[in-house]
Amino acid sequence: MKKNLLALFAASAVVFSSSLFAAPAAIESGEAITTTECAILGDTVRLNLSKGVYGAYNCDEARNAINVGACHTTGSRSTTLTCAQIGVDANGDAVYNDTQCSAANAGESVTVTNPSYRGFRASSTGGTVGAQSLSANCDENAPTGQLVSFQ
Repeated sequence: MKKNLLALFAASAVVFSSSLFAAPAAIESGEAITTTECAILGDTVRLNLSKGVYGAYNCDEARNAINVGACHTTGSRSTTLTCAQIGVDANGDAVYNDTQCSAANAGESVTVTNPSYRGFRASSTGGTVGAQSLSANCDENAPTGQLVSFQ
């Protein structure tokens, strides 16, 4: 799954500048994501998702950024989460995968109050692919609703 996420970023080498913002969109396995749908991309991209995996992307031309997220319907559930920087916000400040996380504890585990399912998120603005808690089990709405929004 991480290779598929990284493939989307690799295809974003050529960028265009404007102030258009696209809403989060589901990744349909094997279907093209074109430069019309995401002008940040340099070329058309096709991602193949494994069975039970749902994914989404969100392009923001004004930020020159793409967020990508995915989760699996039988994904893990835990009371701990490893802190990771998953991008930067519009002001250039680091965005972390949980409110308990910061530069001081990146790479360390924190305890979440309720066991939660996990999705994974990455951004072309920097950081790493990091786990993020979901409000429920992964389904077709989780990536667009919880994993790829910009802060």
